[in-house]
Amino acid sequence: MADPDLYGLEMLWKLEKGNVSTKSDLLIVFVHWVLTKNSFRCVGVGDDKTLNDDIERSELLPEGWNESHESYNLRYAIGTELYILHGTVSKDTMICNLLQAKTLNVSNIAFNLKEAVCGINGDSINTLLKDINAQVSLVKNNLLNPIVGGTPTTAGTQTEAQQGASSSVPSNIPPPGGNRVQQNPYYMPPRIPVGRGDLDPLGRLGGGMLLDGPRNAFPNFGPVPQPRPRFDPFGPNMNRFNRPGPDNDHLPPPGYDDMFM
Repeated sequence: MADPDLYGLEMLWKLEKGNVSTKSDLLIVFVHWVLTKNSFRCVGVGDDKTLNDDIERSELLPEGWNESHESYNLRYAIGTELYILHGTVSKDTMICNLLQAKTLNVSNIAFNLKEAVCGINGDSINTLLKDINAQVSLVKNNLLNPIVGGTPTTAGTQTEAQQGASSSVPSNIPPPGGNRVQQNPYYMPPRIPVGRGDLDPLGRLGGGMLLDGPRNAFPNFGPVPQPRPRFDPFGPNMNRFNRPGPDNDHLPPPGYDDMFM
């Protein structure tokens, strides 16, 4: 007697086994059966994210579901919600994604074709899938539950999840806007090339050919008095400035002997 949890799978296999020519085809038949057993109904092929109310819903696979044996796109509905099953084959691996069209939530599962499928020719699909009950649990836990009853990832992070699901963000990388110096002791500020400031005479690049004003040079000490220009009086009426005598500019250099001085 067949396992009651597999009810309907043998009938679907009898309908589709003549269309199955690859191991990935067989797995799509299997995943489709798991979806329909959990209230999903197929509404056609493609990746159109609109759902018409009058579209036919079926537990069977639509015509042309495996025109490409390397890429599959099937549309499903539960009530008014649309879902898209996308399968991609790369060498001995097939990755299936289930996308919820409205929220763009997505789940995924990966199959090793050599280990999951024993063969494609046989009257019973139970003999073609290795440990079929375990694979049913994997599809439910990885493909269905994160979308229907769990916390899914989003389509924007799906690529990163496929590249390395176990990868995580290093703890020493601060969040945007954080104090990078305090949170990451290995952080070094970007270096400014030597001479870059000379290209900016206003000093916006950390220096320049023009001096900064006193307010910019001493931002924490308030206004700084502006230096007054130096003025050395000259002319025949030097005494009106109450000068005691000639300044250093008028004296001969030390040791200078010139009788005409």
